[in-house]
Amino acid sequence: MIHELEKPELFPKRRKYLHWYIAGFVDAEGCFSVSIKKQNNTRFGYVIDPVFHVVQSKKGLEVLKAMKTVLNAGRIERKHGQDEYQFIIDNRRQIAEKVIPFFKKYKLIVKSNEFEVFAEIVERLEKKEHWHLEGFKRLLKLAYSATKQKRKRSFEEVIASLKGRESSETIRQGSSKKGEKP
Repeated sequence: MIHELEKPELFPKRRKYLHWYIAGFVDAEGCFSVSIKKQNNTRFGYVIDPVFHVVQSKKGLEVLKAMKTVLNAGRIERKHGQDEYQFIIDNRRQIAEKVIPFFKKYKLIVKSNEFEVFAEIVERLEKKEHWHLEGFKRLLKLAYSATKQKRKRSFEEVIASLKGRESSETIRQGSSKKGEKP
């Protein structure tokens, strides 16, 4: 696995040590983020979008390649117009099957709370809790509670925009219970 990298001598030779190395690196440099993106053609007008990523200068590119190899997921992109690279996993299935199990086994210290909320959101998305208005609201609340960063839209603004969609969702749920088309 690690022998596939350009500079395998830079990394621990035993897999478990390499995995702990990656966990420590992510604890310092990684990001578990959940974006709330406006998309009018969706059920509630927004999408809850989890992303795992790590940014490094060109000097750290080998570490990003090692992460991609170990997790067997994601992609590495050069940041537009910069001498930085980003390892990204934005496929929810890969996050659920690769990222979450890895960091549940190789526990983080600094980002443990951030990861726990991220994992809970992804797991609830996988259970399709976001398909119903109340579940969608719970996921929004979790996403907003997970970060101190300023978001484009406040939690209150997003929740207020759902008000008009509540009645159509209630109608849709009620009619589907009766076997009718909405």
